[in-house]
Amino acid sequence: MTIDYYSDYFEIDRLNNKKGKEVIGILKKHFARYGLPDCVFSDNGPPFNSHEFRHFSNQYEFTHTTSSPRFPQSNGKVENAIKTAKRLMVKSHKDTKDPYLALLDWRNTPSEGLDSSPSQRMFGRRGRTLLPSASRLLKPDIQTDVVGNKRIQKEKQRSYYNRSAKDKTELAKGDIVRIKPFKNGKEWTKAKVDEKCNIRSYNVTTEDGSTYQRNRRHLILTKEPMIEQSELDLPTQTAADRTDNQAQPIAIDNQVDDNVIEHQEPKPTIRTSERIRSRPKHLQDYVCTVVR
Repeated sequence: MTIDYYSDYFEIDRLNNKKGKEVIGILKKHFARYGLPDCVFSDNGPPFNSHEFRHFSNQYEFTHTTSSPRFPQSNGKVENAIKTAKRLMVKSHKDTKDPYLALLDWRNTPSEGLDSSPSQRMFGRRGRTLLPSASRLLKPDIQTDVVGNKRIQKEKQRSYYNRSAKDKTELAKGDIVRIKPFKNGKEWTKAKVDEKCNIRSYNVTTEDGSTYQRNRRHLILTKEPMIEQSELDLPTQTAADRTDNQAQPIAIDNQVDDNVIEHQEPKPTIRTSERIRSRPKHLQDYVCTVVR
């Protein structure tokens, strides 16, 4: 899915695979149709983390920015568009209608708080649908208040979100943190902060030397000491050291001290009990014989 941040207009494409050649080919079609963007924002999965996509961004001269790993909220625009597309497809399937017509109607529906549809913001005019409409409504009409309306809308969303949200303290270079595990049963991994790579993302290095990019929400500051990889590696021993540290022969005396034998305690003997056993009262009316 590809979405335009300014107009909220999105395209849905079917991929045969997730390889770089397939995804780059789809993006080239969109760029030829709508123009080259200044910035492309994506997640960290393949193929966006490949050398092929990096070469593609340099060739088409756009900045490629990635979201925080394991934090879909940082890429909320696309996540919201995916929910909208799934909802349209599910409703079309239940109603046995054409999903493309449902997508066309959505693109021509005015967005809440913006007083214009994605098609109007993207192309400067409404698109013709199966709904009856006047000819004057299909004439070009450039929207000039989109940026101001979107800013007011985001400020409203921010005020509602900040009612219960609190800012986390920023981490400095060299701070020791624990990384949240994403599988149940695993412990938080100790790491050291290398640098701040985004607004709320940090590059951290674990004790085994692995480097990760994590959101601030997945890092907890700790006062534990950090053990570097160099300290974990044991020093190798040279041939000269092995020769000097060879074990010396030990003389073994086979003579046994007589005093040790005299002070040894004898082993206890196992014997049966000699106490007198009385016959139970409930057996007094019976004749009992013991068979040996």
